[in-house]
Amino acid sequence: MASFARLSELVGVVPRASSSDISVSKPLWVPSGARGVFGGQVIAQSLAAAARTVSPPFGLHSMHCYFLLPAHANPDIEYRVERLRDGKSYSNRLVRAWQGEREVFVLLASYTVPPTDLPGNFGSRSDAHSQEGNIKVSHTLRFALSQTHDENSANKGKAKVVSYGVQAAYQNPFPSNLKPWEECYPEEERWQRFFDQKCQEWKGAKRRFLEEYIKERRESPVGIARARIQRSQALTDEEPDHDAVHTRMSWLHARLGPDEKPDVETVKAMIAYMTDFQFIGTASRSVGLHQSSTPRIGMLASLDHSIHFYPFPDDFDPSAPLLHVMESQSVDIASGRGVVQGRVYTKDGVLIAVTAQEGVVRADLKGLEARGLVEGGAVGEDKDEDRKKREAKL
Repeated sequence: MASFARLSELVGVVPRASSSDISVSKPLWVPSGARGVFGGQVIAQSLAAAARTVSPPFGLHSMHCYFLLPAHANPDIEYRVERLRDGKSYSNRLVRAWQGEREVFVLLASYTVPPTDLPGNFGSRSDAHSQEGNIKVSHTLRFALSQTHDENSANKGKAKVVSYGVQAAYQNPFPSNLKPWEECYPEEERWQRFFDQKCQEWKGAKRRFLEEYIKERRESPVGIARARIQRSQALTDEEPDHDAVHTRMSWLHARLGPDEKPDVETVKAMIAYMTDFQFIGTASRSVGLHQSSTPRIGMLASLDHSIHFYPFPDDFDPSAPLLHVMESQSVDIASGRGVVQGRVYTKDGVLIAVTAQEGVVRADLKGLEARGLVEGGAVGEDKDEDRKKREAKL
C-alpha cells in the first residue's frame, strides 16, 4: 500500500463496459498476517458497485453482508449487482462478489428517500377539549393520551385530553468518558512507543509482525486513535492494555487529500471500510484472548457485518474524525464465535450509524504460537495447505 493511499480510491470500483450491473475491484489490500483481503475493503467496494445502479434521491440506509471465503490480492474481484426491487420509498440491491470461480462474499443493501421535513410545532404539548361530554381513547393510544376531569366552569363535566409531546428523534448518548481526537496518540505512535520501551529484545516473527503493523498504520489511509479513558494510574497511552475489556472506543480519521470532496454514498462506503478495523477483535479482548494470553488466540475472522445509517448533520465534514464505540455482546470459545455491536458518532456527538458483526473467535488449544498482529483479519500467516484446511473447517 502506498503511503497515505487515498481511501476514496480503495473503496472504488471500475465499471464493466459491457454492463452497468457489473464492476471490478481496484487494487486489493491484504493486512500483515491476515488470511485474505481486508474485509472492510470488500464491503466498501460492494457498496460502490451497488450505488452505481441506484439513482438519486435514494441513499443507502442499511446493509448486511456475509464473508463466504477469504479473498486474495489476485485476481480481481468481480461485483455482480442484482436489482431486487425499486419502489417509491425503498430500493434493494444484492451484490455477489466473485474471484475467479469462487463466490467469496455476498451483500444485501437497502436504499431509501431523504427524511421528511417535520412541522415546526411537532412534538409540542397540546391541550384539547373534546366536544363530547366523554371521550373514548382506543387501547393503542392509552400510552400517549391521558384523560383528566376539567373543573373549569365553562367545560365542567367534559374530559380534558392531555397529549404528551413526542420526540422527533432519539439516539444513544455520546460517551463522556473519553479524550477528543486531538489529545489521543495515533495507533502507530502508541505501538511505536511500546515497541521502543518494551520490545527491544524481541526477535523473529513476533518482532517482525509488530514492525510491519506499525508500518501499515503509518501508511494507512485511515488514522486510528484509542479513545478509551484510562482505567488505572498504572496504564498510560503509551502502554497497550491487554486486560479483558468489553468496550473499545476508537477515533477513525479518513486521511483525505485537500482536493477530495467525496459524495455521501462514497462517505458511507468509507465508513464501512473503517468500521471493520478492530471490530471483531473487541470480542476476543472481552474474554482476555490475545497474542500473549494462555491459551493464545488461534483464529479471528469476520463472518458478517451490518450497518444502519441515519441522517448526517448538514455541516458533516468527511475529513473530521468519527468515533466508533464497539461493545462485545457475547463470546463462546467452545462455539468458536463472538458478536459485537457498535455506534458511529461525529466528533460533535451525532449518531450516524449503528454497526454489528459476528466472527470466528477461536483459542489455540494446541498451544501453538500465534504468528501475527492483525487488523480486521485472522491471526496467522497460513501456508497453502493450512489455509485450505481452515477454509474447509469454516
